[in-house]
Amino acid sequence: MASHILRKIQSRVAGLCQDKVVRTDIDCLTLYKSERKTDPVLFVYEPRIYIVVQGSKQVSLYDRIYDYNERQYLVSTVDLPVSGMITEASPDKPYLAACISFSPLEILEVIETCGAEAMPHPASRSGMGLSALTDDLLDTVMRLLNCLSSKQDIHFLAPLIKKEIIYRMLAGEQGKTLYDIANDRSDLSGVNRAIAFLRQGFTENGDMTILPSLAGMSRSRFYKKFQQATNLTPLQYRLRLRMQEARRMLLHDAMSVAEIGFRVGYESPSQFNREYRKVFGLPPHADMKRIRTIGIDRYKDENEAIWR
Repeated sequence: MASHILRKIQSRVAGLCQDKVVRTDIDCLTLYKSERKTDPVLFVYEPRIYIVVQGSKQVSLYDRIYDYNERQYLVSTVDLPVSGMITEASPDKPYLAACISFSPLEILEVIETCGAEAMPHPASRSGMGLSALTDDLLDTVMRLLNCLSSKQDIHFLAPLIKKEIIYRMLAGEQGKTLYDIANDRSDLSGVNRAIAFLRQGFTENGDMTILPSLAGMSRSRFYKKFQQATNLTPLQYRLRLRMQEARRMLLHDAMSVAEIGFRVGYESPSQFNREYRKVFGLPPHADMKRIRTIGIDRYKDENEAIWR
């Protein structure tokens, strides 16, 4: 990896990122900064490429662990409930990161332009992958950042560079996974339809037996493919969505624990407390007490610094 390009990217992101989160004038590009390590935070990774340009981070997809720094990039192709924490950061050398979002349609447009040569690698079973950060990909990221200096570049060049970034990913180790999410007849695309259904109604105790038909698969194949993609069962997936929302409500909304449990889909406060403890290690009241000892403002900052 070309260290001089990385140093330029670090300098550029540090100059642009005067706050913990900067949503740039390029719609797909968000920048992040943190001067401290963080505790694990539960959140949902959406389809994006995640690049740590300085420092390091750990993401856990249930019991599957991804540790990465400026030598790798992480791709998420479906919405995945993960736990993440910044593992290397300081005031002198802050954690810096860039996030580039994309849609299946944008991937499909590049595939249709390039043909089958754009995805030469075997299929990946997971909806998330970690790969080495190449000089070609670094160069495109640097050029995308440079577009922020000119409104005309943002309007004309940035969309073209984004297509090049997708092309570079298609030509890399994550290529077949990206192809599968763009192909509406693939297993991964079917899993993504089921995920969309779960995210839309995660506070409801709806009939989950319809998920295989939404995905266009047999029951046994669906559950196998869902777990391969997310490292979770559908019930575990819904549980993590509920707990993420419950913790957010505990921090931001003036409601009782029982009311919050009801709002996220539980009729029994004791069941809500048990499942909250299963995910976070502490029941709701004790977890909020721990967060208050850290400082609620600091905890909220850490939630911002880790991509939600």
